[in-house]
Amino acid sequence: MRLNSKAFAFAAAILSGVASFLLTLLSVLTGFAKDFFDVIAPFHPGYSPYKHSFIGALISGIWMFVYGYILGAVFAYLYNSLVKEAKNNKAERKK
Repeated sequence: MRLNSKAFAFAAAILSGVASFLLTLLSVLTGFAKDFFDVIAPFHPGYSPYKHSFIGALISGIWMFVYGYILGAVFAYLYNSLVKEAKNNKAERKK
């Protein structure tokens, strides 16, 4: 069974973007994992000055949406390539 690459990538993007937004918001409200967000700040352009604010949560969510889409598309492409290769190998064995 092949994956729909666009749908999988979009689902991964939504999941990672929303998760990052909520975790950053949790950090803003409670101080949870503040050190972790200090570490990831350099990987999100524009995030550093706002990392402990609501604006930072939005920026983090947007960047993770982008990263999630890219990683989801790469995963789906690799998965579909491997499925096609496995089917070809199975067909060759039957001959």
